[in-house]
Amino acid sequence: MRILIIEDEIIQNENLVKIIKKNYPNLSVLSGYSCKDTRKIIKENEIDLFFVDVNLPDGSGVDLVKEIRKIHGYELKGVVFITSQMFQIVDAFKSTHCYDFLIKPYDVNDIKKIINTFYKSDGIQASNDNKAYTIIPIDNNLSFKVYHDDIIFVEYYCRQCVIHTTKGEIICKRLSLGKILNEIKSDTILQSHKSYIVNTKYINKIEKNYTRSWDITFSGTEKLAQASANYIENVFSAWEKKA
Repeated sequence: MRILIIEDEIIQNENLVKIIKKNYPNLSVLSGYSCKDTRKIIKENEIDLFFVDVNLPDGSGVDLVKEIRKIHGYELKGVVFITSQMFQIVDAFKSTHCYDFLIKPYDVNDIKKIINTFYKSDGIQASNDNKAYTIIPIDNNLSFKVYHDDIIFVEYYCRQCVIHTTKGEIICKRLSLGKILNEIKSDTILQSHKSYIVNTKYINKIEKNYTRSWDITFSGTEKLAQASANYIENVFSAWEKKA
């Protein structure tokens, strides 16, 4: 399996290469720093997985991947976009069918989650990665892969679900709160209110605000969720187990 890192920041590029080589010494890892570098490398090497910075010095990483997709044999190759801006991912997913994304600053576990999946699909034994995820449809052309461990809470608001994750917010208009909950199999994620699902592993505090309502604060976000009398006992029970 051969990986190409396309990242113009030299330190970021070198760090990503080091992380991959340290954890997957049998993989071949190549580096490019621009669109021009990439075109030359893929003429000389067959690449199985691309890590592409959205912003490159001589063009857009998204446009570069669109160009690569037109090359025979690269129509469905794995592409992971690297960015510091969550909003840039939406266009990338819609237009290039990329597999996943890394939000800067990323860590080793983020990278291993992605590579392990490609390792397995390539028939190569990888370290164990049992991270559960759900594919969330955003619209007719776009879906996000959301790891359950990354979900902080989900709220239903204005006929759409807002999924608050450790990597940012994802707005889903195509699934109800109940359908999202049915897709998630986790002992720590449960309904707290008719309009909220919470992940108890991120709860910092539960505070009563009215007779039949509680505010829930989390680590990882300043935003609040709510719990109602119909669900509060289950939330407290799951939270105590986590503690």
